[in-house]
Amino acid sequence: MRTIQVFDVFNRAVSERPYDTRTLDVPKSFDRRTPAASFDARSRVRCVSSDGKPLVYVAFATPLSSRAAGEECLVADRAFRATVAHPGNYRLSTVLAADPGAETVLA
Repeated sequence: MRTIQVFDVFNRAVSERPYDTRTLDVPKSFDRRTPAASFDARSRVRCVSSDGKPLVYVAFATPLSSRAAGEECLVADRAFRATVAHPGNYRLSTVLAADPGAETVLA
């Protein structure tokens, strides 16, 4: 299975994720101090805005393979689709090189 390296911005860890891992765009008002979001079965994202207020919006997930090296996005912590009982959890991450031998510079 093809994998892509991602860098978790909060815990500063690099991991290999399947190329079809779900991702979400990072909203402009996203609070980077609490770099996590949930995504439910109705395509609603819940997170905290930069002013500390709850932020709820509708979004569409895209595969990790559609992201460019160096791009920040919210990356799902598991491979399963969100359900009513188990919303998906997403973490703020930076996409590293899809090819482990390629070079990516983090700012």
